[in-house]
Amino acid sequence: MSHKEERRWYKWFYDQLHSHYYDLLMKWCWLPLGGEAKCREELVSSIDFSPDGRILDMCCGTGTATFAIARRAGKRNKIIGMDLSSGQIRIAKRKNRYDNIEFTEGDAAGTGFTEGEFDKVFITHALHEMPRESRFRVLVEAQRILKDKGELVVLELDRPENVFVRLFMGFWFLYWLPFNFETTTRRDMLKHGLCGEVREAGFGNVRKVSLRRGVLQIVKGEKRRPLGAFSLAKT
Repeated sequence: MSHKEERRWYKWFYDQLHSHYYDLLMKWCWLPLGGEAKCREELVSSIDFSPDGRILDMCCGTGTATFAIARRAGKRNKIIGMDLSSGQIRIAKRKNRYDNIEFTEGDAAGTGFTEGEFDKVFITHALHEMPRESRFRVLVEAQRILKDKGELVVLELDRPENVFVRLFMGFWFLYWLPFNFETTTRRDMLKHGLCGEVREAGFGNVRKVSLRRGVLQIVKGEKRRPLGAFSLAKT
């Protein structure tokens, strides 16, 4: 499937179906990990923010992670939440109570923002839904729009070492359903390793933090290499 076809399918699925029950599904998914609110807060608790930076939350969905970022970052940071789905963005705007957050519809693989515009870019629980080429496009775009030494923060699922935890979370996250489209792309992301893919996209000082017995991971990277050294031909 080409990126254009994938984009069209994603918009239809999230606009017409998924956006209507997305928040309820997220509450279910996070339940065994202590609840959605607690997990969202923990995932951003270790992030350092400048007092007045510009932040982009790529693939922001209905904005729940964006709001957690805003609570941690403070009112002087300008935060933009972007998602390809107009349905997701519509719900995020309806939920928004923050003056420093703006939600906009857009493609994370080609945001339209200028080079070096943001101090931080977050990608929150979205890369595991994408084929490898699309993940690479999104990571390269994040690198492009970050300032020099700007920080990428990826909040994602991981593969727990404990087999019983792994089996339970696979059951709880509905990976066993034959129509769960995330299963193949999630496995591919974990196979290649998120840290490695972040490095391939041009980031340095890449490091990882595991949370919740290895169910979740935070991967951070710093913009410090020119984009010209990388090619979207990587697969």
